[in-house]
Amino acid sequence: MQDGGYIADWGSAGEANRHDYFVELNNGRTAIIELKGCLDGNNTNIFQRPPHVDEFIVWSVCSNPGAAPRHNVWSGIHTRLSAEMIDRNQRIDGLVVWDWICGTTARPCPKLRGAEDRLTDIGPYRLPPPCIYLFPGTVPSVRNNPDPRVNTLGDVGILDAMHRCFGGEDAEVNSVGIEVAHRGVETVRTTTIRRDGVVQKTTDPTPIRRS
Repeated sequence: MQDGGYIADWGSAGEANRHDYFVELNNGRTAIIELKGCLDGNNTNIFQRPPHVDEFIVWSVCSNPGAAPRHNVWSGIHTRLSAEMIDRNQRIDGLVVWDWICGTTARPCPKLRGAEDRLTDIGPYRLPPPCIYLFPGTVPSVRNNPDPRVNTLGDVGILDAMHRCFGGEDAEVNSVGIEVAHRGVETVRTTTIRRDGVVQKTTDPTPIRRS
């Protein structure tokens, strides 16, 4: 991405930081990347947006060929990430689900049906365009922000750079809406994923519970 001019610089955040990578974007903004596994485990709940960064995304690298990405992504977004965002007032700008198994026989990619030319060669790997999920631009809040606007690609420079560098199409980008409300004494959230304006999956209002 740096060689192609899509980003200015990048590097490891080092062991002293909870997050994994920093990216300097061409417009001077700084993005932070938090690496996670398949999103269905408790490790998904552990993240901290650093203060003063411009963008913060989660990158799911699920190297288990037997995993079910759709199930894991939904579990990660609704069950774990959305609850943490609301409960701990943590903003996540987006999620990318993408690794070296994507597009292989172990994990066929629907983006490649009849379009093998969409693969990008990176060293020994041939990668399809990444799966991108855009999150709300602000943290949902029952009183002040119950249904926040979802980011666009233009709002999240690191995801836009990945999308353009690896041949994504705008109709493939997912938008994650998160609404919050009070139901009795409980705070509930409703998560809805849309792609190209069409609802792909949604939930009934689900309580946020903490042990």
